Amino acid sequence: MKFLFVFSFACLAGLFFINYCNKPEVKSLTTDTEPVFSFPEDSNQLIDSITQSLKRPQVERIDDITNDDYIVECESKSLIKEEGNIESQQQYLKSLYNSTSQDRRLEYALYAELPEDKSKRDLLLEYNEEFPNNPLVMMEALHLCNNSSKNKCDKNFVDTAIASDKNNGAMWLQSVFYFASQGNDEDIVKSISGLVKTSLFNERHGERIRRYAQALAGSSIPDFYTNVASGIGIEAARAAGYSHIVSWCRKGRDDIEKANACLSLGRNLEKRSKILLSQLVGIAIQNLIHEAVGNTELIQLLEIKKEQLKKYWMSEQFMKASSLMFHDEKLLRNWLNNLDEIGEVESLNVLIEEAISLSQTKGLSLCTH
Repeated sequence: MKFLFVFSFACLAGLFFINYCNKPEVKSLTTDTEPVFSFPEDSNQLIDSITQSLKRPQVERIDDITNDDYIVECESKSLIKEEGNIESQQQYLKSLYNSTSQDRRLEYALYAELPEDKSKRDLLLEYNEEFPNNPLVMMEALHLCNNSSKNKCDKNFVDTAIASDKNNGAMWLQSVFYFASQGNDEDIVKSISGLVKTSLFNERHGERIRRYAQALAGSSIPDFYTNVASGIGIEAARAAGYSHIVSWCRKGRDDIEKANACLSLGRNLEKRSKILLSQLVGIAIQNLIHEAVGNTELIQLLEIKKEQLKKYWMSEQFMKASSLMFHDEKLLRNWLNNLDEIGEVESLNVLIEEAISLSQTKGLSLCTH
């Protein structure tokens, strides 16, 4: 199914980063050098305390879960849109420009085909002028600064974007990406420091998928399952933005300040990111630094963590559950809602549990939807 393909593609991209980053042959750092970077002495403890202090969201479950692991397997249905349907939906998205609804105007800025004389960032900034300081809009606009030379961005805009969602580490991560693309060492370090101090970390991954499906709900083809699958595809194709910061960490790992900054960034991504790809990249960045000092013990530990993450998207139960959710709308909506609350990995665990419960109570009747 399309969902399984794009999800697997994103995870493979994460593994590519790990393989790409794991290249030794660099100068060694001296392990007894005092770090000059102003992170807390025990950044692992800080990250753990942030994670534990946050109230765990109440995940909606469909029924009580039993120990049986049976999941109904339905015949896969096509979720790929026909060419005529795509054209019809694009026309619908263009029409949202004339809407008086704030939500519809946002959907136009995010998803409509671009006018010849404007960029996606232009549309987002026009929306921001009318409806200012929407965190999703500002995060997306800042993200576009990192991936196109055509977009004119500066430090003032970065500061404005961060101010719209200052306590969200994912917004600071976009700042890290931007300054890494500019080769601005000082502001890279400052942005990582800002990221570390936040108590939230939400990349708005699920929100963007939900928003796309919601945008097409009023079109001539309002099928929720198809639109969610398309939203997943769009999200998977979205540039991750890691290339510049990974390169910066690789080149700077013999510099104690940069190495400390990269270690802190890697740990935060691994432990706090809601996206599996970002967690894998966080592991890869940490490995870059540990290889520089020859810390084989920590490298082996991270390898175990990487394998633990991989098992979630490689398991047969995941394949069955992710297929089943395209036959049950509540199951699919629960998974989408959980993405930004508890992250991809935990949302997969919940999805599997819910799929098992549904399979026991409804059986093959699930396949009729």
